[in-house]
Amino acid sequence: MLFGQTFENYNLLAWLRRLRERRLEAYGVALLAVALATLLRFPLAELLAGAAPFTTYSLAIIVVALVCGFWPGMMAVVVSVLTGWFLFLPPAFRFDLSVKEAWTVAIFTVVAIINVGLVSGLVAALLRHEARQLFLFRELQHRSQNLFAVIQAIASRTLIEGQTVANAKDVFTGRLDALARTHSMLAKNAFLGAALKEIVAQELASFSTQTTVTGCDIAVNTRAAENFALIVHELATNAAKYGALSTREVRVDIQCSIEGSNGKGQFRFEWRESGGPPVSPPTRKGFGSAILLEAAKQFSQNVQANYNPHGLTYQLELLLSGIEAPQVEVAPLLKAATP
Repeated sequence: MLFGQTFENYNLLAWLRRLRERRLEAYGVALLAVALATLLRFPLAELLAGAAPFTTYSLAIIVVALVCGFWPGMMAVVVSVLTGWFLFLPPAFRFDLSVKEAWTVAIFTVVAIINVGLVSGLVAALLRHEARQLFLFRELQHRSQNLFAVIQAIASRTLIEGQTVANAKDVFTGRLDALARTHSMLAKNAFLGAALKEIVAQELASFSTQTTVTGCDIAVNTRAAENFALIVHELATNAAKYGALSTREVRVDIQCSIEGSNGKGQFRFEWRESGGPPVSPPTRKGFGSAILLEAAKQFSQNVQANYNPHGLTYQLELLLSGIEAPQVEVAPLLKAATP
């Protein structure tokens, strides 16, 4: 309990991290600890007859592993073994060993290495956990600021679109729900990313029998996830009101594809409606148009919205490296999105 409370101190953890990052200082502390243990061992030889030759070195090694990390701790083990062997194992000031002394050295070395591994590993885990918590806190703070800005933009643009209060409420609630669903997915993955297939599926849950989604097996980062959620929501809302999803006989095809590799891959997202009522370009630019065209251009290389009479075709082309979630997280996210 005391150990745990001690390492809850942020200043202590920050100091340990700084010392471990300064390798020269860490190795210097290791040598100083062994030197102090050696000086302390000399009076013990007189006070405690027959005291073990490595009596004081064990504590020094544990302290070094605790404070400086694994490799300084291993150096402390090597220096302690050689110093204790040369100074305190008979015959003194020589590196001769009998069978008994050899076993003493071997046992001390093995126990010391185990202590270094356990202690340094425990502290390293605590430091990684603390760093992770700090990262999540900063990321949450950053995401919260962005989220409030997006909500403010949604609210302001929705309320000036010339709709009745009831209609504005429904539109605003729908857009906010789309954002909330995506943030729920992102929160489960520590805001590292979300599966695009799951984002699309959630936004089209009410039209699952009328939509086909292919090739969207990719985990996208947080910014791309937010953008795709709003884009798909606007496309689905418009299609349900005026396009292919307004009737039950027609379908919408969503296709994703990747061309190229080695950091230069191009990702294409295509929404294609067919067989529905005739469509025409919007007569005014509201928040939906801003999301589909203006906002999309900020994170994509090419945006096209073709209002063909037989159905809307919407395409996005993006640099894969700009939207893909960190590679270490891609497989878990895609697995989580698979039923």
